Amino acid sequence: MDARAVIDRYYDLLAARDRDGLISLFAPDFAVVYHAQDGEFPWSGTFDGIDGFDSFLAAIGTNLDVVQVDRTAITADDERVVVQCVGHWRVKANGADVRGGMVNVFTVADNRISKYEVYADTSAFRRGLDA
Repeated sequence: MDARAVIDRYYDLLAARDRDGLISLFAPDFAVVYHAQDGEFPWSGTFDGIDGFDSFLAAIGTNLDVVQVDRTAITADDERVVVQCVGHWRVKANGADVRGGMVNVFTVADNRISKYEVYADTSAFRRGLDA
């Protein structure tokens, strides 16, 4: 399977909420990195391993409803897959809508994801959380 196919599978499993399937795609040194200032959001920072991935998803799920995320462009080579997205989220605490862009960068080796990095429109999320 090439890197692009691994990431397509990741998104299919994420949509299906298939945790075991997702975990099967993660390398032993897997990490999620949500790029923002330290402590900016409950879901920002580095989350290591499967427990970290669970914590990352729980932090998002506690604070946001994902209304819709669309992948708008994908670029891939042998070990990196860059996915551009536009999304719509709703802040659970205040009902504010957040709309913005996001880029997900995956590092893939031996058909396993070792790193998942998120570069999002942090100002849109900050406005939503502060509303």
